Formats: sequence, C-alpha cells, structure tokens
Amino acid sequence: MVDEFGVEKLMQAMNRHVPVRRAPLTQLMDEEEPGYMGKDGTFYNLKRDELERIAAILDERERGKLRLPIYITTDTSYPGGAWKVSGRVEVRVISQLLSREPEKDDEMRLFHPHVSDLRNILPTTTTVLYIP
Repeated sequence: MVDEFGVEKLMQAMNRHVPVRRAPLTQLMDEEEPGYMGKDGTFYNLKRDELERIAAILDERERGKLRLPIYITTDTSYPGGAWKVSGRVEVRVISQLLSREPEKDDEMRLFHPHVSDLRNILPTTTTVLYIP
C-alpha cells in the first residue's frame, strides 16, 4: 500500500528548488543578476553565458516566449521511465543543443545520457521537476 501523503511530501521536498515564477529570457538578459526565487526561498543565479547561448538559437519573438529555467520533467508514461521537455521553444533549444531530433514539435523525450549531457551544457538554466 502506498502512503499518498508520504509520496506528496517526498515530491515537495524533491521540487523545493522549483521557481515561484519563471521569467522570459528577454527580461533575464536585461537583469544585472539574472535568476529566480525557488519555492524554498533560495535565489538561484542563472549564468549569463548560458542565457547568451540560448539567445543565439532563438529569434526575438522566441526569446520573449521562453521562460527560464527550462523544466526537465519525469515522463511516467514511458515504460521503464524517462524524462521530457515540453513546449515548442523549449524543444527547439534542447534539440539544437543535443543535436537530436524531437519526437514532436512541442515535446522531446530524454533518457539519462541526454539529461546528463543537457545538465552539463545548461546547469543553471535547466531544472529537473519530479512529477509522479
């Protein structure tokens, strides 16, 4: 028997770093110290070189639509488990950085090696979100 309250508390603890609010890339590029406030009350800095790397991939309209950090979420629909990135602009960025074609325009499935590579490329502008 699964203790649903325990699972919920575990998910909250694992996701305490998730932003209270995500800001568009264009806004973050203009900030002196770009970053976000996590649900845990910690301010998480976003590295300028990562912002610039992402901005170089996108046009001005897409830069205004992309909110950071990019979420890498658990994909419980895949047998054996996987991760995914959702959103048309988000998938465009991740696809180019990983040199990998997405399954859909607005969703890309990732496996552990992809997540590891992505987190090495964009350690501050991506974050892992655990969803049961």
